[in-house]
Amino acid sequence: MNRLGPYEVHPFAELFPLIEGEEFDEMVQNIKEHGLQDPVLLNHDRTVLIDGRNRYRACQAAGIEPTYIVLPESYTDMMITDLIVSKNVMRRQLTIGQRAFIGLAYKERFAKNAEQRRLDILRHGNGVSEATSRDSHNDGDRDDPILRIPGRSNDKAGNIVGTSGSSVARAHAISQRAPELGEKVKAGEMSLTAAYGELKQRDTEKPKPEPAPKASQVMLTLRTHKGEEVPYPKPEGKASFNQTNGDGISWARWSWNPVTGCLHGCDYCYAREIASRFKDVYPVGFTPLFHDERLAAPANTRIPEKHRDDPSWRRVFVCSMADLYGRWVPDEWISSVHSAMHAAPDWEYLLLTKFPARYVGLNLPPSAWVGTSVDEQKRVRIAEDAFRKIEGVKVKWLSLEPLKEPLEFSDLSMFDWVVIGAQTETFQSGKKVPAFAPPFDWVARLVVQAHEAGCRVHLKPNLFNGRPGMQIPDEYPI
Repeated sequence: MNRLGPYEVHPFAELFPLIEGEEFDEMVQNIKEHGLQDPVLLNHDRTVLIDGRNRYRACQAAGIEPTYIVLPESYTDMMITDLIVSKNVMRRQLTIGQRAFIGLAYKERFAKNAEQRRLDILRHGNGVSEATSRDSHNDGDRDDPILRIPGRSNDKAGNIVGTSGSSVARAHAISQRAPELGEKVKAGEMSLTAAYGELKQRDTEKPKPEPAPKASQVMLTLRTHKGEEVPYPKPEGKASFNQTNGDGISWARWSWNPVTGCLHGCDYCYAREIASRFKDVYPVGFTPLFHDERLAAPANTRIPEKHRDDPSWRRVFVCSMADLYGRWVPDEWISSVHSAMHAAPDWEYLLLTKFPARYVGLNLPPSAWVGTSVDEQKRVRIAEDAFRKIEGVKVKWLSLEPLKEPLEFSDLSMFDWVVIGAQTETFQSGKKVPAFAPPFDWVARLVVQAHEAGCRVHLKPNLFNGRPGMQIPDEYPI
């Protein structure tokens, strides 16, 4: 980011040209006579100038201290970007070409944010949806090969900045093929039409280059629980935890999946829905698969400096896309994951399984939160028996998500923590599995019993914000 006085300037604000000459002199004189009527806009910690570069410069020239408005910390990157566009695109005398390049930048920024959100959803299992798009250019550009980019997103971006989708598409072509022409358009020295015409002329005069051979991707060989080999692209960079977002994993800041896939066959499983839809991330769907390339994640991951004193940032949900202790999981997989956890003891590892008996006798990490998932009455006794035998871990916890039926426990004193949640809507094999929220009475009885046993209780957000959501009693006497 460039700086203006003590402030960094938001990169999207810099896309709008500064006013100069007589127009700037008029702004300075107006501020001298009437003061600054429109305050300069800063981000939440007053380090980044969001809007008001010209007003700030004019105040400096007028010898007047600017006034400021500070945005709340809740403003996301796209909210700030939208605010910059709304405040600048109609107040400036911008050419069609300048608007087109601003629209292009907006589209690219939006796409980057959307892709990051998609990856977060894939990694953390918060539900997933995909939007599809079709090409739609103006008739004159429909057959132009250098404009083959999604037209609908061009139209949306163009509409936001006050130009057409085809203008944004032309700006994209120029930025990719002739960036020096793009700089002239952005500076107002050349029209978009002239720059695009010159680009097409160059394209007809230049001999077509031979297509460059694609760089061969380094492939790893992973193995399923049956030993079947699966080719998998080697990730770029070092393995690290995935940061969780949203309410899907409301009790941990990170997730880590050295094993993916599960054979339980639960009809409500969000993880299986994700794995079956995104074959690029899950090449064998929900078949159990060992990712030994991810074992170094505990050693490689660093907590952001501003969160180092927050204990929740040390919690890692292990195998959010699997059951690490399922009957089908080879012993060596568990041993390898445990070795990685023991080698990085500063993390608190949240484990969860429907086969809690397999915990017994294992060398569990002392920092582990050892948990079991109970969704049916038949699993209650299995959970109680196993957890009476587990010792030497940080927390023993019980997950009742989804709470599909009223559960009766003889004793909860072997647990430290009880988590209760609803069933969210999923699509399994093309069929919708509807959401289900347990009745208030089921939840209330468990909360009372947990507190009487000395347990702490966490009610998942999906109990209340889901569809349909748990109905809270609202009764009146007859």
